[in-house]
Amino acid sequence: MPDIGALLGRCDSVAKQILQLAALGKKLLVVTHIDADGLASGSIVFAALMRKGANVTVRAIPDLDQNRIGELKADRFDYYIFTDVGSTLLVELNEALDGRFLVIDHHQLPEEDLANASVVNSWQYGIDGGTGACSSSMAYAFSRAVDPANSDLSSLAVIGAVADRQDSGPGRALTDLNRFALDEALLSGSLSVEKDLIFAGRETRPVHEAIALTSNPYLPGLSGSKDAALAALKRSGFELKESGHWRTVSELSSDEKMKVTEVIAGVVSATGDVTASISELFGEVYTLKLEDQSSPLRDAREFGTLLNATGRMDRAGVGVAVCLGDRGVSLSEAIRTLSEYRSNIGKAMDAISSDESRQVLHGHMVFVRGDGVVDEKLLGPVTSILTSAPGRKDKVVVARTSSGEGELKFSSRVGDDFAGSVNLGTVMRESAEAVGGVGGGHEMAAGAKIPAARADLFEKLVLEKVAA
Repeated sequence: MPDIGALLGRCDSVAKQILQLAALGKKLLVVTHIDADGLASGSIVFAALMRKGANVTVRAIPDLDQNRIGELKADRFDYYIFTDVGSTLLVELNEALDGRFLVIDHHQLPEEDLANASVVNSWQYGIDGGTGACSSSMAYAFSRAVDPANSDLSSLAVIGAVADRQDSGPGRALTDLNRFALDEALLSGSLSVEKDLIFAGRETRPVHEAIALTSNPYLPGLSGSKDAALAALKRSGFELKESGHWRTVSELSSDEKMKVTEVIAGVVSATGDVTASISELFGEVYTLKLEDQSSPLRDAREFGTLLNATGRMDRAGVGVAVCLGDRGVSLSEAIRTLSEYRSNIGKAMDAISSDESRQVLHGHMVFVRGDGVVDEKLLGPVTSILTSAPGRKDKVVVARTSSGEGELKFSSRVGDDFAGSVNLGTVMRESAEAVGGVGGGHEMAAGAKIPAARADLFEKLVLEKVAA
Protein backbone atom coordinates (compact mmCIF):
# COMPACT_ATOMS: atom_id res chain seq x y z
CA MET A 1 0.00 0.00 0.00
CA PRO A 2 1.28 3.50 -0.81
CA ASP A 3 2.47 5.26 2.34
CA ILE A 4 2.85 8.91 1.38
CA GLY A 5 2.98 9.94 5.05
CA ALA A 6 6.07 7.81 5.68
CA LEU A 7 7.73 9.19 2.55
CA LEU A 8 7.09 12.77 3.67
CA GLY A 9 8.51 11.93 7.09
CA ARG A 10 11.67 10.58 5.49
CA CYS A 11 11.97 13.74 3.42
CA ASP A 12 11.78 15.81 6.61
CA SER A 13 14.75 13.88 7.97
CA VAL A 14 17.00 14.15 4.91
CA ALA A 15 16.06 17.81 4.34
CA LYS A 16 17.31 18.67 7.83
CA GLN A 17 20.62 16.96 7.12
CA ILE A 18 21.15 18.80 3.85
CA LEU A 19 20.13 22.16 5.32
CA GLN A 20 22.78 21.63 7.99
CA LEU A 21 25.36 21.15 5.23
CA ALA A 22 24.09 24.30 3.53
CA ALA A 23 24.38 26.28 6.77
CA LEU A 24 28.03 25.25 6.98
CA GLY A 25 28.64 26.64 3.49
CA LYS A 26 29.24 23.25 1.87
CA LYS A 27 29.26 23.13 -1.93
CA LEU A 28 26.25 21.14 -3.16
CA LEU A 29 25.69 19.76 -6.66
CA VAL A 30 22.30 18.64 -7.97
CA VAL A 31 22.77 16.11 -10.81
CA THR A 32 19.73 15.27 -12.89
CA HIS A 33 18.62 13.69 -16.16
CA ILE A 34 18.05 15.63 -19.39
CA ASP A 35 14.43 14.57 -19.97
CA ALA A 36 11.49 16.68 -18.79
CA ASP A 37 11.06 14.81 -15.51
CA GLY A 38 14.77 15.17 -14.86
CA LEU A 39 14.89 18.90 -15.62
CA ALA A 40 11.78 19.58 -13.54
CA SER A 41 12.98 17.52 -10.56
CA GLY A 42 16.48 18.98 -10.65
CA SER A 43 15.03 22.48 -10.83
CA ILE A 44 12.74 21.81 -7.87
CA VAL A 45 15.57 20.64 -5.61
CA PHE A 46 17.88 23.43 -6.80
CA ALA A 47 15.24 26.12 -6.24
CA ALA A 48 14.31 24.84 -2.78
CA LEU A 49 17.95 24.90 -1.61
CA MET A 50 18.83 28.15 -3.37
CA ARG A 51 15.95 29.88 -1.56
CA LYS A 52 17.61 28.85 1.70
CA GLY A 53 20.86 30.49 0.65
CA ALA A 54 22.68 27.22 -0.10
CA ASN A 55 25.82 27.18 -2.25
CA VAL A 56 24.19 24.94 -4.83
CA THR A 57 24.69 24.18 -8.52
CA VAL A 58 22.53 22.11 -10.88
CA ARG A 59 23.79 20.01 -13.80
CA ALA A 60 21.86 17.87 -16.32
CA ILE A 61 23.40 14.74 -17.85
CA PRO A 62 22.15 12.28 -20.51
CA ASP A 63 23.36 9.19 -18.63
CA LEU A 64 25.13 8.21 -15.43
CA ASP A 65 27.88 5.61 -15.74
CA GLN A 66 31.28 4.86 -14.23
CA ASN A 67 33.05 7.47 -16.35
CA ARG A 68 30.54 10.17 -15.48
CA ILE A 69 30.79 9.35 -11.79
CA GLY A 70 34.56 9.81 -12.05
CA GLU A 71 34.04 13.23 -13.65
CA LEU A 72 31.66 14.27 -10.87
CA LYS A 73 34.12 13.17 -8.21
CA ALA A 74 36.88 15.21 -9.85
CA ASP A 75 34.76 18.36 -9.52
CA ARG A 76 35.19 18.10 -5.73
CA PHE A 77 31.78 19.14 -4.47
CA ASP A 78 31.11 18.47 -0.80
CA TYR A 79 27.78 16.73 -1.38
CA TYR A 80 25.85 15.42 -4.39
CA ILE A 81 22.08 15.12 -4.84
CA PHE A 82 20.92 12.95 -7.75
CA THR A 83 17.41 13.23 -9.19
CA ASP A 84 16.05 10.84 -11.84
CA VAL A 85 19.42 9.07 -12.08
CA GLY A 86 21.60 6.89 -9.86
CA SER A 87 19.37 4.19 -8.39
CA THR A 88 21.15 1.33 -10.16
CA LEU A 89 24.69 2.60 -9.43
CA LEU A 90 24.67 2.91 -5.66
CA VAL A 91 27.78 0.78 -5.13
CA GLU A 92 29.76 2.83 -7.64
CA LEU A 93 28.50 6.12 -6.18
CA ASN A 94 29.38 5.07 -2.67
CA GLU A 95 32.91 4.02 -3.67
CA ALA A 96 33.57 7.27 -5.54
CA LEU A 97 31.85 9.76 -3.25
CA ASP A 98 32.39 8.15 0.17
CA GLY A 99 28.68 8.24 1.00
CA ARG A 100 28.43 12.01 0.37
CA PHE A 101 25.33 11.74 -1.79
CA LEU A 102 21.57 11.35 -1.84
CA VAL A 103 19.52 9.77 -4.65
CA ILE A 104 15.94 11.05 -4.98
CA ASP A 105 14.31 8.83 -7.58
CA HIS A 106 11.42 6.67 -8.74
CA HIS A 107 13.11 3.97 -10.81
CA GLN A 108 12.97 0.37 -9.67
CA LEU A 109 15.60 -0.68 -7.14
CA PRO A 110 17.25 -4.06 -6.74
CA GLU A 111 15.86 -5.65 -3.57
CA GLU A 112 19.13 -5.27 -1.66
CA ASP A 113 19.13 -1.47 -2.17
CA LEU A 114 15.72 -0.71 -0.68
CA ALA A 115 17.21 -0.12 2.77
CA ASN A 116 20.09 2.08 1.56
CA ALA A 117 20.33 5.22 3.70
CA SER A 118 21.49 7.29 0.71
CA VAL A 119 18.28 6.65 -1.23
CA VAL A 120 14.82 8.18 -1.10
CA ASN A 121 12.81 6.20 -3.63
CA SER A 122 9.07 5.82 -4.16
CA TRP A 123 9.32 2.01 -4.20
CA GLN A 124 10.50 2.07 -0.57
CA TYR A 125 7.06 3.38 0.37
CA GLY A 126 4.85 1.13 -1.73
CA ILE A 127 4.43 3.68 -4.53
CA ASP A 128 4.84 2.40 -8.08
CA GLY A 129 7.46 4.63 -9.66
CA GLY A 130 6.15 3.87 -13.12
CA THR A 131 2.61 5.12 -12.52
CA GLY A 132 2.24 6.87 -9.15
CA ALA A 133 5.45 8.82 -8.62
CA CYS A 134 7.98 10.51 -10.88
CA SER A 135 11.25 12.12 -9.89
CA SER A 136 9.54 15.52 -9.95
CA SER A 137 6.88 14.55 -7.41
CA MET A 138 9.62 12.93 -5.29
CA ALA A 139 11.64 16.15 -5.55
CA TYR A 140 8.57 18.16 -4.59
CA ALA A 141 8.12 16.03 -1.46
CA PHE A 142 11.72 16.94 -0.57
CA SER A 143 11.22 20.65 -1.37
CA ARG A 144 8.20 21.03 0.90
CA ALA A 145 10.25 19.43 3.68
CA VAL A 146 12.92 22.08 3.08
CA ASP A 147 10.23 24.76 3.45
CA PRO A 148 6.42 24.50 3.23
CA ALA A 149 6.49 27.80 1.34
CA ASN A 150 7.76 25.87 -1.68
CA SER A 151 4.21 24.90 -2.62
CA ASP A 152 4.61 26.96 -5.79
CA LEU A 153 7.02 24.27 -7.04
CA SER A 154 4.20 21.70 -7.04
CA SER A 155 3.17 22.62 -10.60
CA LEU A 156 6.62 21.52 -11.82
CA ALA A 157 5.92 18.12 -10.27
CA VAL A 158 2.71 17.86 -12.31
CA ILE A 159 4.62 18.80 -15.47
CA GLY A 160 7.23 16.11 -14.77
CA ALA A 161 4.54 13.50 -14.16
CA VAL A 162 2.60 14.05 -17.38
CA ALA A 163 5.83 14.34 -19.38
CA ASP A 164 6.80 10.93 -17.98
CA ARG A 165 3.45 9.59 -19.21
CA GLN A 166 2.22 8.84 -15.72
CA ASP A 167 -1.27 10.17 -16.44
CA SER A 168 -2.35 6.53 -16.37
CA GLY A 169 -5.23 6.62 -13.90
CA PRO A 170 -8.91 6.58 -14.97
CA GLY A 171 -9.53 9.37 -17.45
CA ARG A 172 -5.80 10.03 -17.95
CA ALA A 173 -5.57 11.15 -14.31
CA LEU A 174 -2.55 11.33 -11.98
CA THR A 175 -2.48 9.04 -8.95
CA ASP A 176 -0.69 8.49 -5.62
CA LEU A 177 2.24 10.88 -5.00
CA ASN A 178 1.67 12.61 -8.33
CA ARG A 179 -1.90 13.28 -7.22
CA PHE A 180 -0.62 14.64 -3.92
CA ALA A 181 1.52 17.15 -5.82
CA LEU A 182 -1.44 18.01 -8.05
CA ASP A 183 -3.66 18.68 -5.03
CA GLU A 184 -0.98 20.96 -3.58
CA ALA A 185 -0.76 22.83 -6.89
CA LEU A 186 -4.53 23.30 -6.87
CA LEU A 187 -4.36 24.68 -3.33
CA SER A 188 -1.55 27.05 -4.28
CA GLY A 189 -3.69 28.50 -7.05
CA SER A 190 -1.02 27.93 -9.68
CA LEU A 191 -2.92 25.26 -11.57
CA SER A 192 -6.42 24.17 -12.54
CA VAL A 193 -7.76 20.83 -13.75
CA GLU A 194 -10.69 19.96 -16.00
CA LYS A 195 -11.89 17.11 -18.20
CA ASP A 196 -11.31 17.97 -21.84
CA LEU A 197 -9.74 16.91 -25.12
CA ILE A 198 -6.03 16.20 -24.76
CA PHE A 199 -4.02 17.42 -27.74
CA ALA A 200 -0.43 18.52 -28.14
CA GLY A 201 -0.46 22.31 -28.42
CA ARG A 202 -4.10 22.62 -27.35
CA GLU A 203 -3.47 26.15 -26.05
CA THR A 204 -1.21 27.48 -28.80
CA ARG A 205 -1.59 25.60 -32.09
CA PRO A 206 -4.30 25.75 -34.77
CA VAL A 207 -6.67 22.81 -34.38
CA HIS A 208 -5.32 20.89 -37.37
CA GLU A 209 -1.72 21.31 -36.19
CA ALA A 210 -2.64 20.16 -32.67
CA ILE A 211 -4.18 16.99 -34.12
CA ALA A 212 -1.10 16.32 -36.27
CA LEU A 213 1.28 16.85 -33.33
CA THR A 214 -0.56 14.34 -31.16
CA SER A 215 1.20 10.98 -30.86
CA ASN A 216 -0.26 9.76 -27.55
CA PRO A 217 -2.57 8.29 -28.67
CA TYR A 218 -1.28 7.78 -32.20
CA LEU A 219 -3.98 8.77 -34.73
CA PRO A 220 -3.49 6.75 -37.95
CA GLY A 221 -3.78 8.96 -41.00
CA LEU A 222 -3.50 12.16 -38.94
CA SER A 223 -0.56 12.04 -36.53
CA GLY A 224 2.43 13.67 -38.21
CA SER A 225 0.42 15.13 -41.10
CA LYS A 226 -0.87 18.69 -40.81
CA ASP A 227 -2.14 18.55 -44.40
CA ALA A 228 -4.25 15.45 -43.75
CA ALA A 229 -5.73 16.94 -40.58
CA LEU A 230 -6.48 20.24 -42.32
CA ALA A 231 -8.12 18.49 -45.27
CA ALA A 232 -10.30 16.31 -43.02
CA LEU A 233 -11.53 19.30 -41.02
CA LYS A 234 -12.23 21.34 -44.16
CA ARG A 235 -14.25 18.49 -45.69
CA SER A 236 -16.46 18.49 -42.60
CA GLY A 237 -17.12 22.21 -42.89
CA PHE A 238 -15.38 22.94 -39.59
CA GLU A 239 -14.65 26.64 -38.95
CA LEU A 240 -10.88 26.72 -38.52
CA LYS A 241 -10.55 30.50 -38.36
CA GLU A 242 -12.35 33.31 -36.59
CA SER A 243 -11.77 36.89 -37.78
CA GLY A 244 -8.66 35.72 -39.60
CA HIS A 245 -7.26 34.03 -36.47
CA TRP A 246 -6.45 30.31 -36.42
CA ARG A 247 -8.49 28.81 -33.60
CA THR A 248 -6.98 26.53 -30.96
CA VAL A 249 -8.53 23.49 -29.29
CA SER A 250 -8.87 25.39 -26.00
CA GLU A 251 -11.05 28.01 -27.75
CA LEU A 252 -13.63 25.56 -29.08
CA SER A 253 -17.12 25.06 -27.68
CA SER A 254 -18.23 21.65 -26.39
CA ASP A 255 -20.20 20.99 -29.58
CA GLU A 256 -17.21 21.90 -31.72
CA LYS A 257 -14.95 19.56 -29.75
CA MET A 258 -17.42 16.75 -30.36
CA LYS A 259 -17.34 17.54 -34.07
CA VAL A 260 -13.52 17.37 -34.03
CA THR A 261 -13.69 13.90 -32.47
CA GLU A 262 -16.18 12.80 -35.13
CA VAL A 263 -13.80 13.97 -37.87
CA ILE A 264 -10.91 12.12 -36.25
CA ALA A 265 -13.01 8.96 -35.84
CA GLY A 266 -13.89 9.06 -39.51
CA VAL A 267 -10.23 9.07 -40.54
CA VAL A 268 -8.96 6.62 -37.91
CA SER A 269 -11.70 4.09 -38.62
CA ALA A 270 -10.06 3.22 -41.93
CA THR A 271 -6.86 2.02 -40.29
CA GLY A 272 -7.20 1.63 -36.54
CA ASP A 273 -9.26 1.03 -33.41
CA VAL A 274 -11.54 4.05 -33.20
CA THR A 275 -12.80 3.38 -29.68
CA ALA A 276 -9.34 3.14 -28.15
CA SER A 277 -7.99 6.18 -29.97
CA ILE A 278 -10.91 8.46 -29.19
CA SER A 279 -11.22 7.42 -25.53
CA GLU A 280 -7.55 8.26 -24.98
CA LEU A 281 -8.11 11.77 -26.31
CA PHE A 282 -10.33 12.68 -23.35
CA GLY A 283 -9.04 13.14 -19.84
CA GLU A 284 -7.69 15.52 -17.23
CA VAL A 285 -6.14 18.69 -18.60
CA TYR A 286 -3.80 20.66 -16.34
CA THR A 287 -3.62 24.41 -16.97
CA LEU A 288 -0.95 26.60 -15.40
CA LYS A 289 -3.05 29.63 -14.55
CA LEU A 290 -0.17 32.05 -14.04
CA GLU A 291 1.20 31.57 -17.56
CA ASP A 292 0.09 33.69 -20.54
CA GLN A 293 -2.79 32.17 -22.48
CA SER A 294 -0.76 32.18 -25.70
CA SER A 295 2.26 30.53 -24.08
CA PRO A 296 3.30 26.89 -24.64
CA LEU A 297 3.79 26.80 -20.87
CA ARG A 298 0.07 27.23 -20.23
CA ASP A 299 -0.67 23.50 -20.69
CA ALA A 300 1.29 21.10 -18.46
CA ARG A 301 1.76 18.49 -21.19
CA GLU A 302 3.01 21.08 -23.69
CA PHE A 303 5.35 22.50 -21.03
CA GLY A 304 6.74 18.99 -20.57
CA THR A 305 7.29 18.54 -24.31
CA LEU A 306 9.20 21.83 -24.39
CA LEU A 307 11.43 20.66 -21.53
CA ASN A 308 12.07 17.36 -23.27
CA ALA A 309 13.11 19.29 -26.37
CA THR A 310 15.63 21.47 -24.54
CA GLY A 311 17.21 18.54 -22.73
CA ARG A 312 17.45 16.26 -25.73
CA MET A 313 18.73 19.01 -28.03
CA ASP A 314 21.71 19.85 -25.79
CA ARG A 315 20.05 22.92 -24.27
CA ALA A 316 19.22 21.58 -20.83
CA GLY A 317 20.33 24.82 -19.21
CA VAL A 318 17.63 26.64 -21.15
CA GLY A 319 15.02 24.20 -19.83
CA VAL A 320 16.17 24.68 -16.25
CA ALA A 321 16.06 28.47 -16.68
CA VAL A 322 12.45 28.21 -17.90
CA CYS A 323 11.58 26.01 -14.90
CA LEU A 324 13.11 28.66 -12.63
CA GLY A 325 10.97 31.41 -14.14
CA ASP A 326 12.79 32.95 -17.12
CA ARG A 327 10.05 34.02 -19.52
CA GLY A 328 12.32 36.13 -21.71
CA VAL A 329 15.39 35.00 -23.62
CA SER A 330 15.32 31.41 -22.30
CA LEU A 331 11.67 30.86 -23.21
CA SER A 332 12.25 32.20 -26.72
CA GLU A 333 15.23 29.88 -27.13
CA ALA A 334 13.19 26.94 -25.78
CA ILE A 335 10.40 27.56 -28.30
CA ARG A 336 12.91 27.61 -31.18
CA THR A 337 14.46 24.43 -29.82
CA LEU A 338 11.05 22.73 -29.68
CA SER A 339 10.62 23.32 -33.41
CA GLU A 340 14.04 21.77 -34.12
CA TYR A 341 13.24 18.85 -31.83
CA ARG A 342 10.00 18.03 -33.61
CA SER A 343 11.74 18.25 -36.97
CA ASN A 344 14.50 15.88 -35.87
CA ILE A 345 11.99 13.41 -34.41
CA GLY A 346 10.12 13.46 -37.72
CA LYS A 347 13.30 12.79 -39.71
CA ALA A 348 14.23 9.89 -37.42
CA MET A 349 10.77 8.36 -37.76
CA ASP A 350 10.86 8.72 -41.56
CA ALA A 351 14.28 7.04 -41.72
CA ILE A 352 13.07 4.07 -39.69
CA SER A 353 9.72 3.74 -41.47
CA SER A 354 11.25 3.91 -44.97
CA ASP A 355 13.72 1.06 -44.37
CA GLU A 356 12.05 -2.23 -43.50
CA SER A 357 15.37 -3.81 -42.59
CA ARG A 358 15.55 -1.56 -39.53
CA GLN A 359 12.60 -3.33 -37.87
CA VAL A 360 13.00 -7.00 -36.96
CA LEU A 361 9.96 -8.88 -35.64
CA HIS A 362 10.35 -11.71 -33.14
CA GLY A 363 6.81 -12.84 -32.30
CA HIS A 364 5.49 -10.32 -29.78
CA MET A 365 8.71 -8.27 -29.86
CA VAL A 366 10.06 -5.72 -32.33
CA PHE A 367 13.76 -4.83 -32.40
CA VAL A 368 14.39 -1.47 -34.06
CA ARG A 369 17.80 -0.52 -35.44
CA GLY A 370 18.25 3.24 -35.21
CA ASP A 371 22.02 3.16 -35.70
CA GLY A 372 23.14 6.13 -37.76
CA VAL A 373 19.70 7.76 -38.08
CA VAL A 374 18.52 8.33 -34.49
CA ASP A 375 20.46 10.56 -32.11
CA GLU A 376 20.89 8.77 -28.78
CA LYS A 377 19.18 11.63 -26.91
CA LEU A 378 16.09 11.18 -29.11
CA LEU A 379 15.90 7.41 -28.77
CA GLY A 380 13.41 7.45 -25.88
CA PRO A 381 10.82 9.71 -27.58
CA VAL A 382 11.19 7.83 -30.86
CA THR A 383 10.63 4.49 -29.09
CA SER A 384 7.50 5.83 -27.41
CA ILE A 385 6.05 6.97 -30.74
CA LEU A 386 6.92 3.65 -32.39
CA THR A 387 5.20 1.72 -29.60
CA SER A 388 1.99 3.75 -29.85
CA ALA A 389 1.65 3.24 -33.61
CA PRO A 390 -0.72 0.65 -35.16
CA GLY A 391 0.84 -2.78 -35.49
CA ARG A 392 3.06 -2.28 -32.45
CA LYS A 393 0.64 -1.42 -29.65
CA ASP A 394 0.41 -5.12 -28.80
CA LYS A 395 4.20 -5.59 -28.88
CA VAL A 396 7.29 -4.94 -26.78
CA VAL A 397 9.50 -2.54 -28.73
CA VAL A 398 13.26 -2.49 -28.12
CA ALA A 399 15.08 0.21 -30.08
CA ARG A 400 18.80 0.93 -30.23
CA THR A 401 21.27 3.44 -31.62
CA SER A 402 24.99 4.15 -31.43
CA SER A 403 26.26 5.92 -28.32
CA GLY A 404 29.75 7.35 -28.42
CA GLU A 405 32.64 5.10 -29.31
CA GLY A 406 32.03 1.38 -29.06
CA GLU A 407 28.70 1.54 -27.20
CA LEU A 408 25.01 1.13 -27.97
CA LYS A 409 22.09 2.72 -26.20
CA PHE A 410 18.78 0.83 -25.92
CA SER A 411 15.29 2.04 -25.12
CA SER A 412 12.32 -0.28 -24.57
CA ARG A 413 8.57 0.15 -24.18
CA VAL A 414 5.55 -2.12 -23.63
CA GLY A 415 2.62 -1.40 -25.91
CA ASP A 416 -0.71 -0.58 -24.26
CA ASP A 417 -2.35 -3.64 -25.84
CA PHE A 418 0.43 -6.13 -25.01
CA ALA A 419 -1.25 -9.29 -23.71
CA GLY A 420 1.66 -10.66 -21.71
CA SER A 421 3.32 -9.66 -18.45
CA VAL A 422 6.85 -8.27 -18.39
CA ASN A 423 8.96 -6.02 -16.16
CA LEU A 424 11.27 -4.17 -18.52
CA GLY A 425 13.12 -2.46 -15.67
CA THR A 426 14.34 -5.83 -14.43
CA VAL A 427 14.86 -7.26 -17.92
CA MET A 428 17.04 -4.40 -19.11
CA ARG A 429 19.04 -4.17 -15.89
CA GLU A 430 19.83 -7.89 -15.70
CA SER A 431 20.57 -8.23 -19.41
CA ALA A 432 22.85 -5.17 -19.44
CA GLU A 433 24.77 -6.27 -16.35
CA ALA A 434 25.32 -9.70 -17.94
CA VAL A 435 27.21 -8.10 -20.86
CA GLY A 436 29.12 -5.48 -18.87
CA GLY A 437 26.68 -2.60 -19.29
CA VAL A 438 24.16 -0.72 -17.16
CA GLY A 439 20.39 -0.62 -17.40
CA GLY A 440 17.11 -0.18 -15.57
CA GLY A 441 13.90 1.78 -15.48
CA HIS A 442 10.25 0.91 -15.01
CA GLU A 443 7.98 -2.05 -15.67
CA MET A 444 6.64 -0.51 -18.89
CA ALA A 445 9.66 1.54 -20.02
CA ALA A 446 13.37 1.03 -19.49
CA GLY A 447 16.77 1.57 -21.06
CA ALA A 448 20.35 0.33 -21.16
CA LYS A 449 23.84 1.16 -22.40
CA ILE A 450 26.15 -1.70 -23.37
CA PRO A 451 29.36 -2.45 -25.28
CA ALA A 452 28.45 -2.60 -28.99
CA ALA A 453 30.45 -5.80 -29.46
CA ARG A 454 28.03 -7.64 -27.16
CA ALA A 455 24.81 -6.45 -28.79
CA ASP A 456 23.79 -9.87 -30.13
CA LEU A 457 24.08 -11.50 -26.73
CA PHE A 458 22.24 -8.63 -25.05
CA GLU A 459 19.31 -8.85 -27.49
CA LYS A 460 19.22 -12.63 -27.10
CA LEU A 461 18.99 -12.26 -23.31
CA VAL A 462 16.25 -9.63 -23.58
CA LEU A 463 14.25 -11.84 -25.93
CA GLU A 464 14.58 -14.84 -23.59
CA LYS A 465 13.63 -12.87 -20.48
CA VAL A 466 10.58 -11.25 -22.09
CA ALA A 467 9.46 -14.65 -23.43
CA ALA A 468 9.83 -16.14 -19.95
